[in-house]
Amino acid sequence: MYLFRAPNCTYYTRICLPKKLRDNGFPFDLKVSLLTKNRQLASERNLTVAARLKDLIFKTHTQSCVEAFKASSDAIIKETRCGFDSNQHHKEVSVVPVRSAERQDVTSTVHRKDPPVVSLKAALDAFVESKKLQNVRPLTVHQLDSRVRHCINLLPVDSIDAVTSAHALLYRDQLLREGRSYKTNKEYLAAAFQFFKYAKTMNYIAINPFDGIKIDNKPRKPSSAERDRWSVKNLKLFFKSHKFTEQGVEFRWISWVLLYSGMRPSEVCQLRVSDIKEADGGYYFAVNVDDEGKYVKNSNSIRKVPVHGQLIKLGLLEYLLTRKSSGANNLFSYEPKNIFGDWSKAYINKMTKYQTSIGMQPGHRPTSYGFRHTFIDELKQKGISEIITAEIVGHKQQGITYDRYGKQLNLKELAKALNKVTFKL
Repeated sequence: MYLFRAPNCTYYTRICLPKKLRDNGFPFDLKVSLLTKNRQLASERNLTVAARLKDLIFKTHTQSCVEAFKASSDAIIKETRCGFDSNQHHKEVSVVPVRSAERQDVTSTVHRKDPPVVSLKAALDAFVESKKLQNVRPLTVHQLDSRVRHCINLLPVDSIDAVTSAHALLYRDQLLREGRSYKTNKEYLAAAFQFFKYAKTMNYIAINPFDGIKIDNKPRKPSSAERDRWSVKNLKLFFKSHKFTEQGVEFRWISWVLLYSGMRPSEVCQLRVSDIKEADGGYYFAVNVDDEGKYVKNSNSIRKVPVHGQLIKLGLLEYLLTRKSSGANNLFSYEPKNIFGDWSKAYINKMTKYQTSIGMQPGHRPTSYGFRHTFIDELKQKGISEIITAEIVGHKQQGITYDRYGKQLNLKELAKALNKVTFKL
């Protein structure tokens, strides 16, 4: 429990609920405007409000109804604030519900100007510009911009300080009506939360209205099934079709490397000739960044991926020598041509056309990223530990001990695990 002053100088009481209640669906905290900018008066009111709310919280247990708790707290706040001394030197305002982010038009003896009113669109422009200055990838900035714009276009207000938690909840409900996947809805809501968090940091608003708003409906299938893996039937259709050889040598090699490495499509398409290296009696792909446009998803993506024995048998080293002798710098000629710097865009476009030509119908076929999902699933089926798998595919370790203090595994151990993955094609 504590007293705090919002950016517009209005004082609030904040009381955090016990963890056992929060874990059972109760709000994280109660924020109550004390309707004054005078600290002495706010301190007196804080004692009154806090005492009554603490008593309510004490009488609430994990089996209590959340909605009943919210209704009771609202009633207590309304009753208590109606009893505030109207003879104090402040202007009475209409009662606002608990956890509201609505702006309070309160005057006081403290002569300080309220923060300027900022429109939602102006705040979004500032947010996007801030992301660009942080060297966030253009595609990520574009996604944040479009998702936040989707949100603010549905809000019935123009200024950012007029957005309330009720608006946030209604937006959440609208997302659920529009029929997107659980994962996509979660990403849209996360973008809105991030935008209003920025607005709070910039003192455009006192409280993030999206705090505590979640997508409550759970996905109908486990996370492991969100991306379709390639079945043996689909793999045979894809790699054994006579049309596969007609797609060109680069297309074929990218497809083979995706299947036998677990790398992301963009990681494969941006490989340099110099990224295939020899060490410890074997070869590996060096997944890295440079100043010429190569990028990775995050720091965990920078890694060494052993070259699978099947790729050696298929002739990868001979292909590498051909590229070297031609003076090529890149292992493949695909380049990022769109504004997002996506190295895999041209390959994916070609792949979808090829899949259609061999009878794989849109909406019912696995994707290029599905090769990665398939490879990871194969490692799991072979009993490879999650620590080794994470290092091969560039995932974050799940514990601080291994993540922060553990050293990278040697290539021989990684190669031994990786080569256990086989496909009967």
